[in-house]
Amino acid sequence: GVGRVSTYDVAGQNQFHKTHGFFFSASNAIFILLLSLVIGGENRNLPKLCEEAKYWLRFLRASIDKRIIPTVIMAASRLDRWPEGGKYLYQLADLMRRMFDGELNISSRAFAMDCR
Repeated sequence: GVGRVSTYDVAGQNQFHKTHGFFFSASNAIFILLLSLVIGGENRNLPKLCEEAKYWLRFLRASIDKRIIPTVIMAASRLDRWPEGGKYLYQLADLMRRMFDGELNISSRAFAMDCR
């Protein structure tokens, strides 16, 4: 068998940030950074997505033992509301891979989800 797998949704709201460290200690963890392509009916452009991704990736890097280089998979939701936005996810993943090279292992695969 595969072994034991645990999943946690740590939520992005500010009031939950203090609890995130409880989930960031595993050396064999895979983190999924899920960003929304649309918020409040507004399509998010690449600079907005980049700003949010950098925030969370820096937060993750600061919360984990420096000897560990965690794996991160980038994902985006709401592709159904803005199909063209999916192209930004792949550009964003490439930018973040270059920006965090040597600090985070950001997957070359990214996933955009239709939320219908």
